[in-house]
Amino acid sequence: MHRISVLITSSPESLTACLDAVAFCRAAINEGQSIDQIFFYQAGVYHANGLVDASSSEVDLTKAWQSLAVDHAIPLLVCVGAASKRGIVNAEQAEQAGLSQHNLFEPFKQVGLGEFFTFLHTSTKLVQF
Repeated sequence: MHRISVLITSSPESLTACLDAVAFCRAAINEGQSIDQIFFYQAGVYHANGLVDASSSEVDLTKAWQSLAVDHAIPLLVCVGAASKRGIVNAEQAEQAGLSQHNLFEPFKQVGLGEFFTFLHTSTKLVQF
């Protein structure tokens, strides 16, 4: 059995790559594999923006990730540096910066790169989308 870390660097606007990533995670789980983490980095952090409103004809990737995480207890980890630089902040950061709103919602969690590498030590495979 593989223990897989998934690295998402594709923007949600790269719909095919993102749908492939969600499908890969679901297929791996159905085959009995373990997803240790899904780490969002670079433009991939935009998946964690909870204030994006997908139209009824579009796939809501944020909700797809949230559902996957809740259904299978997979941590959704967002690089704090990459997210902050792109305007994605959690409630604590928003309060510290005097912002009236935050846009990072559970189960997404901001972490440093160190946590990503810690999970990699126990993973047997890294897959990037």
